[in-house]
Amino acid sequence: MILIIGSRSRTGQELLRRLRAAGAPLRIMTRTADALDGSDIVAGDLANPSSLDNAMDGVDRVFLLSSPAHDEPTCHRNAIDAARRAGVRLLVRSSILGADPSSAARLIRHHGLSDECLRDSGVPYTIIRPNFYMHNVTAGWPSAIDPQGNYYAPAGDAAITMTDVRDVAAVAVAALTGNGHAGQVYDVTGPESLSHADACEKLGRRLGRTVRYVPVDDSVARNSMLGSGMREWFADALIELYQDYRRSGRDGYAAQVHPTVAMITGAEPRTLDEALEADVQLASGTAS
Repeated sequence: MILIIGSRSRTGQELLRRLRAAGAPLRIMTRTADALDGSDIVAGDLANPSSLDNAMDGVDRVFLLSSPAHDEPTCHRNAIDAARRAGVRLLVRSSILGADPSSAARLIRHHGLSDECLRDSGVPYTIIRPNFYMHNVTAGWPSAIDPQGNYYAPAGDAAITMTDVRDVAAVAVAALTGNGHAGQVYDVTGPESLSHADACEKLGRRLGRTVRYVPVDDSVARNSMLGSGMREWFADALIELYQDYRRSGRDGYAAQVHPTVAMITGAEPRTLDEALEADVQLASGTAS
C-alpha cells in the first residue's frame, strides 16, 4: 500500500495518474475525507500526529509533499515520526534543489531541515529535489503579463534548469514502485538552463506575441505580491528564493543540468517548449 500525502498538488495529481495506471494499491490522505474515485481515502493533517498514525497504519511506502508553510519542517517531522512508528519501508519526500538547513532562503532552509530530519530518522528514504517548476511559466506567467507584453520578476539574469512536474512524478513513481532507491537523493532538472528572459521569449512564441522579461527590485516585487493578496511570510519567502537564484547566477547550482530523469525513467526530461505546447492554449492565451 502506498500512501500519498500532497495529492492536490500538480506533482501529486500526476503521480496519482501514473500510479493508478500501473494498478498500484493506493491510499490518499486529505484534510477532509471527501471522495476521490477509485481510491482509499483517509482524513489526516500534517499538524495532527495522531491522524498521521491512522493514515499510515498498514502502509508500506509513503510519498510526502506539502504546500509551503511557515511551520513546514514541523509538519514534515510529524510525518517522518509517524512513518517510523508505522514501520514504513520507504518514504519518498519531495524537496527542492539545493536544499540546505543553513540557507538564508527559508524555503530552501525548510527543505534542508526536513531532509536532514528524514536522513537522521532511521526511516528508509528517497529524497527528490526538483528545480523551479515549469508550470510557474505555463500556468502562472500568462495572466501576469501586462498589456504591453511585459512580465516582471526579481530574478535578475539568473539561469535555472526549470523542471516539468510530469518528470518529477515519473521519478517518484520509479522510487515508490521499484527497488534500489533507498538512501538516494535525486536532483531533478530540465535539460536546459534558462533565464527568465529566455523563458519569456519561449512563452511569447507559444502565445504568438512578444513577451518581455523586465527585472525589478525586491521591494517592487514584494509590494506587488502583497497587493495581490499573498500572505506576508510567503511573499518574503519568495523574495528570498529569488535572491538565492540571483546568487546562483548564470552557472551556479540552479543552472546545473542533472541526468536524473533519463537515468531513472529512461526518457529524456521535457523541455520548456514541450511543456508550453502541452499546457498553454493559444486561443485564450491562458494555461490549462
